[in-house]
Amino acid sequence: MAVKKRQKRFAVRFELGFGALFGLGVVIFCIFLWMFLLGVWAGQTVLSPSSAENKKSALTRLAADIWQDSGLTFNSIESTVDPAQPEEKNPSLFSLQVGSFRDRGRAESAVNEWKKRGYTAFFFSVDENGKSNWQVFVGRFENLADANAGATALERSHNVRPYITLLPEKELKK
Repeated sequence: MAVKKRQKRFAVRFELGFGALFGLGVVIFCIFLWMFLLGVWAGQTVLSPSSAENKKSALTRLAADIWQDSGLTFNSIESTVDPAQPEEKNPSLFSLQVGSFRDRGRAESAVNEWKKRGYTAFFFSVDENGKSNWQVFVGRFENLADANAGATALERSHNVRPYITLLPEKELKK
């Protein structure tokens, strides 16, 4: 009977002792630590512009892009959000969205409830696909850190999940 020849397989084999395995682990840990620190540094550099003026105009442009991309039309805000305008003409404030209603009466009653609780409350009409929604907002904040603090306070004290929104100050004065 004929014996079949076995084909030779190409195989790579690494053998590491405990010392080499430990050294490899240290090198991998250092690489991941370096990548993490570089990512944190790059993120901080991107998120914090050099001056407050650049920061406000960047936030205004971001809000305008989000509104345009989402396809929403703001009845009272649409004409004022223009990224090309200088910041002095169209400053913005942060506010906390605490509700959205299809009925204007429900939105008004929600605003009155928040006013009774001692908050500055207001609402805007938003048209989406030909249907109106009334969004209820609480508070006015100059910067994002204050808005985050306000959102945390509302979550704890009133069991509400607010959404931080950037709105043009010009429309809030009306």
